[in-house]
Amino acid sequence: MHMILTNRGLLGALLILSFSLIAQKKNVTLELNYYEPYCGGARPTAEILEETQKPKPYAGRKVILVSKSGKVDTLTTDAKGKVKVKLKKGDYTLMEPWRYYKKSFNGSPLEHFEMDCLKAEWVKTIALISVKGKKTKIKFTNDLYNYCEWSIPCLLETHAPPSRE
Repeated sequence: MHMILTNRGLLGALLILSFSLIAQKKNVTLELNYYEPYCGGARPTAEILEETQKPKPYAGRKVILVSKSGKVDTLTTDAKGKVKVKLKKGDYTLMEPWRYYKKSFNGSPLEHFEMDCLKAEWVKTIALISVKGKKTKIKFTNDLYNYCEWSIPCLLETHAPPSRE
C-alpha cells in the first residue's frame, strides 16, 4: 500500500507534527532573587543590615541554562527577576555566567584568585530543573549574591582592595 501526500496532505502532516513537538515543551517560569551586602564605609544601622537580608529581584541579568545533553542557552531575566522558557522533558541546570564560563565574579584576571577555591565556586548552580510529563520540579541550590569588591569569593588577599570598616 502506497501513501501519496498532496501539498495539502503534506501541509496537514507537518502541522500535526509541529503541534506535537510544541506540545512536548512545557512553560517554566523561574523567579530569581539575590542578596546584596552592605558595602559602605560607615557603621551600618539596624535598618541597613535588615535590608541586606531581604531578597531583591535579579532583574535584567543573564543566566545560563544547560541541558543534560550539554545544550547551552543564555536567558535574561525581566524587571521582576523572572525568566520564562519552554523546555522539553529532561533535566537542566541553571548557572551564573561567570561560573559556567569559569571566570571571576568581577572579570579580574584569574591569577588574582585562589584556583582551588574558584574551581569549587564554578560548580555551584542556581537551580536544578527536571521536566517530566506534566510535572516540573525546581530545586534552588544556592543563593545569588552581589559581592562587595573586597569580599569577592576566592580573591587573593594581595589583590583585595582595603575593606571598609
